[in-house]
Amino acid sequence: MPILNVQVTRVLFPAPTVEGDWYVLATDRGKAKGKMPWRPKVGEALALDGEWSSYRGERDFSFKSASLDIPCDPRDQLHYVCSRTVGMGPALEAQIWNAVGDDWQNVDPSQVKRLSGKVYEEFRLQIQSLENDQEHVKTVSWLIGKGATMNMANAAWEKWEAEAIGVVSSDCYRLAELAGYGFQDVDKLIRINFGIEDNDDRRIGACVLYSLRRLTDNGSTIVTWQELLKKACGTLGGFDGLVVANTKKLFEDDALKGFAESQCIALAADYFAEKSILKYVDNEQE
Repeated sequence: MPILNVQVTRVLFPAPTVEGDWYVLATDRGKAKGKMPWRPKVGEALALDGEWSSYRGERDFSFKSASLDIPCDPRDQLHYVCSRTVGMGPALEAQIWNAVGDDWQNVDPSQVKRLSGKVYEEFRLQIQSLENDQEHVKTVSWLIGKGATMNMANAAWEKWEAEAIGVVSSDCYRLAELAGYGFQDVDKLIRINFGIEDNDDRRIGACVLYSLRRLTDNGSTIVTWQELLKKACGTLGGFDGLVVANTKKLFEDDALKGFAESQCIALAADYFAEKSILKYVDNEQE
């Protein structure tokens, strides 16, 4: 698929008050639409992976993944920041470069005429945004190098931002917490790039949680211990003893809750959610 480099001029859908993962964008290259794990900002430069299509006579670019497209050259970076700063045009941009060159991020208002007041404040905010975008790109590139897809890497940034590398480095199976992904997405390739062997406790524990979630997909919040043991061992291809040991540890870490009479198990999050609902219902009845 071709890569289209664009700059966002407007987010057409959804509205700012609505959360979503599918966007319609107005860009300097035309209309584009597709899934994104973060809400793009006006002025943001994106590299879109997709293809052109026509719908009802209107041409637009349908993309499967999107990534930030941050320039590396200092002069290009200045242009990128200036293009996102309200009240700043080509003339002021050129004055900044002529005054301080590569050191443009540290320019003082006294060095350039008209670089003052709200324009300068907005300029500093956009420099901070550039630094954040660069951290975003670094994180996404690192995750892709570990085997994550572009969309998974961007979803990880959206969830953990600057902490993403630390979170995933400590336990790559945390990626299975991302919406739309699970244990299998990490277990195929990513965990190998982190040196996680088949019998690693992180792998076993993650599989227990994954198995419990799959067994409760039908709406129930509890399963029997035997069901969970069978599902986890079947997914892992054995390791019964390690499944038992790591399930015990998950209880100790308060990730799981048990019911002695029925020998059933639930995720702690589901357990506390049901308790909260029951408490609410009881209060309503009083």
